[in-house]
Amino acid sequence: MTKKEPRQKKPKAEKKAKAKKEPKPAKPKAERKSKREEERLTARMAEGQQLLVEGQVVEKADLPEKVLNEFNKVKDRHKLSEALAEKLLAAVRERYKKAKVEPGEAVGIIAAQSLGEPGTQLTLRTKHYAGAAEVSVGSGIQRVEEIVDGRSRAKYPTMTIYLAPEINKDFEKVDALAKSMIDVRIDDVVRVEEDLEKKRVIVHLVPEEIKARNVDADALEKRIEKAVKAKPRTGKNVIEFHFKGEPLLDLRRTFNKLRNTRIQGIRGIEKTIVSKDEKLGEFVIKTSGSNLKAALRLPEVNPTVTTTNDIKEISKVLGIEAGRYAIATELHKTLDENNISVDQRHILLLADLMTWDGDIKGIVRTGITRQKSSPFARAAFEETVKHLLDAAFKGEHEELQGVVENIIVGQPIKVGTGTVQLVMSSKLPAAPPKKEKAEVKEEK
Repeated sequence: MTKKEPRQKKPKAEKKAKAKKEPKPAKPKAERKSKREEERLTARMAEGQQLLVEGQVVEKADLPEKVLNEFNKVKDRHKLSEALAEKLLAAVRERYKKAKVEPGEAVGIIAAQSLGEPGTQLTLRTKHYAGAAEVSVGSGIQRVEEIVDGRSRAKYPTMTIYLAPEINKDFEKVDALAKSMIDVRIDDVVRVEEDLEKKRVIVHLVPEEIKARNVDADALEKRIEKAVKAKPRTGKNVIEFHFKGEPLLDLRRTFNKLRNTRIQGIRGIEKTIVSKDEKLGEFVIKTSGSNLKAALRLPEVNPTVTTTNDIKEISKVLGIEAGRYAIATELHKTLDENNISVDQRHILLLADLMTWDGDIKGIVRTGITRQKSSPFARAAFEETVKHLLDAAFKGEHEELQGVVENIIVGQPIKVGTGTVQLVMSSKLPAAPPKKEKAEVKEEK
């Protein structure tokens, strides 16, 4: 019989090592990233987002929604087939690509050129329009200068007032409302006669003016008596005041103030005209003078379409975005009246520049130019020495970031090819040597 060999006891350390679970091997970093990307794409597919396939050509921006809507209308109206619609859509896309501005294009100088050249035509045409009665005095080059300079008040302010549907087709009601809007002062409907020797003032009411301006004569008499604060003697269309103890200077001041007292209407509106809008088939009121804030408060006025040509007033009443739109609209309207066509993008760029900081600034030395941070840019416009001395006195630093300042110092401007940082090496690689053809001699 063979003896069994005694079982060898394993060391305790080895037993403990086996008892512990062996750690799982770590996944590679690329594999973990791929899994996260897969989870993210799955979530996007669940949300209905479009996924891109590798190698797929993607346009930076497809056609705008407005263009696509117009295309669909044309397609439905003319009942185009699918093949013809695809050809038309491809042609529209091609034109849209060509209409885009190239990267690095100097859009500012092109806009200035496109708006400046028609100004020459406006100046020349002023002579031909000098005797034309139908041309407004607020049109032409004077109106363009007024808009671009960002003047605080229009020289010839006007409003176009649209009315509520309840009255806009009734001429009599519209005409009565138009007359009630006119700013009427006491001096417009009376004639004042002063007798300084007897210290009396006689106010003669003018019935023709009172009737023409729809003024209540009784209310007018009470208004005069209340303003003068003296006991009057009244007669037919006559009001007489006696002042015994009043100094002559105080008497003159009282009646000057009385003459300028407004009895009805809206401040600033001098005249009104009722005309019919043929497109809408309704009556509108056109005014000489403007007070948009007061006009919009009237219940008979349609506030959504009523407007004025005073751009500063629009910005003050309706906000800077409305002011920006008014600049573009008024400039386009003025050029269109003179049969001059300018791309709307140039006009909108000018409107954006004038309103970018929340207030309307003109293209003058006290407007946009003063806000430039570059001393050279300010000096290049007007008052060169003054701007350079001020900059030196304040210790301003020139960053040379704009177009004008780089031209002054002779550096390339950041426009067109100047925006590209890619540089070609001047050292060209040597051309490989040409292989000489081996001459084969024929053995004779």
